[in-house]
Amino acid sequence: MPNPRWTYDRKLAKGRCGVVGVDEAGRGCLAGPVVAGCVILPSEFFREAKNRKRVEEINDSKKFTEEKRENLFLHIQNLLEECDIYGATGMASVGEIEDLNIVGATCLAMQRAMELAARKSNDKWTPSRLKHEDLFSGMSEPQSQWTVLVDGKPMRKLIYQHFGLVKGDTISLSVAMASLMAKVTRDRMMRKLNSEFPGYGFSSNKGYGAPVHLEALRKYGPTPHHRPRFLRNLFKDKGGPMPKSFEQTQLSLT
Repeated sequence: MPNPRWTYDRKLAKGRCGVVGVDEAGRGCLAGPVVAGCVILPSEFFREAKNRKRVEEINDSKKFTEEKRENLFLHIQNLLEECDIYGATGMASVGEIEDLNIVGATCLAMQRAMELAARKSNDKWTPSRLKHEDLFSGMSEPQSQWTVLVDGKPMRKLIYQHFGLVKGDTISLSVAMASLMAKVTRDRMMRKLNSEFPGYGFSSNKGYGAPVHLEALRKYGPTPHHRPRFLRNLFKDKGGPMPKSFEQTQLSLT
């Protein structure tokens, strides 16, 4: 039986140029960048029967162990090199998250991933900018030749045309591949940070608010890789002021 995500995207690609999937990783973390993935699947990809077998294991990145995600990520990298499909990741820094808020920074990371993937496709796919009125409606008009899917609801601050697909990483092959690319890329970044700041457990919690991470924040304070906006909200929710040690140079973005 074919991967249902293959079947979903193959139907969308029929009679069109193809499908583009976009997803992010790290949106809800207390530390580290937000990373987005973008994967372009031209309609020709679905005409090769062998490709159906090659993507049979692709699914939402959250459904796999870290080791399995790494293996699937390498498999996707091989597909990008061997097949006529294209993909890239983009990120937004902690400073950009502070300046733009997490929604704006997530859209920026997605924009960067989409633009880089488009360049890698030699402009076979080029993202189309939303019309001015669409920026405020949260919806976008369908592109005439490509279907662009973003996991979740439409992103009002994302400047390129797209459709929102709730739980898209479980439904669409392109979104699931983008999910795996974003997740593994970001996890590798956080494992590198763990060697620099071992007390926070970044290699296991990847910057999320796990107990060991929260305890390290109480004990050591934040690192330069923590998100000031998120920490302010964290302590506000707990009903107390942010400790003075959190307001000093450790939180400087300069």
